[in-house]
Amino acid sequence: MKLHYPFGPAPEGVDVLWRCEAKRYSVVVDADADLYSVSPPRLEMTWWRVDRRTPKGAWVCEKFVLLTAKKRWACETEDEALESFKARKRRQIAILQGNLRLAERELALTDPNHIELYL
Repeated sequence: MKLHYPFGPAPEGVDVLWRCEAKRYSVVVDADADLYSVSPPRLEMTWWRVDRRTPKGAWVCEKFVLLTAKKRWACETEDEALESFKARKRRQIAILQGNLRLAERELALTDPNHIELYL
């Protein structure tokens, strides 16, 4: 696993919070043919300067991050930020799998031989 740091390393002695995200970027394949694509995803670890702290969280870019919450926008350490990213992606996958199952059931309604059982 390779992490990219688009902002570079965090400044020494500066209070920061961390966030990990998968990013893809637009790529020009052939400008003359008006052909574009998307780059493969890469993990980016970004740091955000803490404007001020409270007993429960921190203000970052005019956004309050509740550091005692299970779900938070940014984390105290890079390791926590990576674990938070994994949890977000697992939850996204579970939601998408549920949506896929629902769409498959709805599509099955168009089958003339379909029998819906309610259990």
